[in-house]
Amino acid sequence: MSNFQMRAPIFRLRVNLVCIILLGLGAIFFNPIQAQDQRRSLTLRADVQKANAKTGVVTAAGNVQIIYPQHKLKATAAKAQYFSRERRILMEGDVLIEHKGNNIQADKITYVIDEGRFEAESDPSEAVETKVNLSK
Repeated sequence: MSNFQMRAPIFRLRVNLVCIILLGLGAIFFNPIQAQDQRRSLTLRADVQKANAKTGVVTAAGNVQIIYPQHKLKATAAKAQYFSRERRILMEGDVLIEHKGNNIQADKITYVIDEGRFEAESDPSEAVETKVNLSK
């Protein structure tokens, strides 16, 4: 039996396993129940992320993007920390938040999730800027 003939069944097995895994992932990602859960979840993207299970703090750095569909919130920052026990997000470094059609830009913004409250501050040389959409 040639080397190719011995590898062919292994290759077919790998291809079949990959197809099964992809089909399984498709069922997970396109499941309507899962889609509802995704609307309730907070998505955090960054170049680097670290999580501490003891403290419940997730730290993200570099090109941070936060998407929180349930609260109609999108944000970008240089660094962010999500404090899961306190349910708050601290964002630092050229922070821009889009929330329900309004924008807030500052050096540092804290979002207290359960209260829907923002606390923004900037360096003395720059002001916090807020743009409020007045049309309904």
